[in-house]
Amino acid sequence: MVSFVRVLPSSEKATKIFDALVAKTNNLLHGTLKEKIFYLHIHKCGGISIQQAIKACYHTLDVVKQRQIFHILNSRASFNAVQTAVNQTNFSFDKAVISPEMEFREKLLLYYMYQEHINFIAGHFSFNAAAYQYFSDKYAFVTVLRDPVERWISLYFYNRYNKGGHRNIDTEITEHLKSARGQRQGHAYVEWIGGLNKERDYTSEEAINRAKENLHKFSVVGCLEYQENFVSRFEDQFGRRLIIRKLNQNPKSKIDRNSIITKEIKEEIREICKPDVEVYQYAVDNLVKAKT
Repeated sequence: MVSFVRVLPSSEKATKIFDALVAKTNNLLHGTLKEKIFYLHIHKCGGISIQQAIKACYHTLDVVKQRQIFHILNSRASFNAVQTAVNQTNFSFDKAVISPEMEFREKLLLYYMYQEHINFIAGHFSFNAAAYQYFSDKYAFVTVLRDPVERWISLYFYNRYNKGGHRNIDTEITEHLKSARGQRQGHAYVEWIGGLNKERDYTSEEAINRAKENLHKFSVVGCLEYQENFVSRFEDQFGRRLIIRKLNQNPKSKIDRNSIITKEIKEEIREICKPDVEVYQYAVDNLVKAKT
């Protein structure tokens, strides 16, 4: 049975502190995780919760050493850095299918992988062929997917109603469906798992197949709908059973979301997400159910 506990936003900080203390005690008895892990975190796939659980495997009583072994990408900082670097104070995600921010992060990933003392890297990175070529012998690649239609819906409501976010959406869902940003989210897996390409092609059969091939380069691929499978496979690979809590929850309840998502809207979202649905189903059939 997976230990998956819902945590209210107001208690997340206290929960993280408590979990860190428990993890330090466990790691003192059994030792910290020795393997280096790169966790490719795709938006609204349970990433914050899973990231926190993996991070706990590295906690030590040596606070200075502990601070040195993590690199958790600060999404807002990378966004602001790119804005400053390219002098685009009004940068819009609708301007390009491939964003300068993701290219910037590719270089950041290599920078951190070259630092010997770092054991755990996590964040919104795309698959980097150079990182895999030079560091797959040092880092185990891990990622988790989610049903693409549910992911699209969750991401929309999170960015629409999350106060203080830097990627906020100010349009109704029917308008967002037609925007470049809304369309792009239908092939996020093809882009992030398949890797960036200069042709900006993330819907062709070639691009989809590239994403499928890259999935086999990960040591562990999970799907949010098969949480127990991911936890078991992680334990088989690394000898640690993750304790996963529900963090960074959507500001809109599922009831509220369902009241807005009509059957017609959901079908439209499903049509947009066709490239990612193909990648997701391939992962389920070949990397999740096949190894259950």
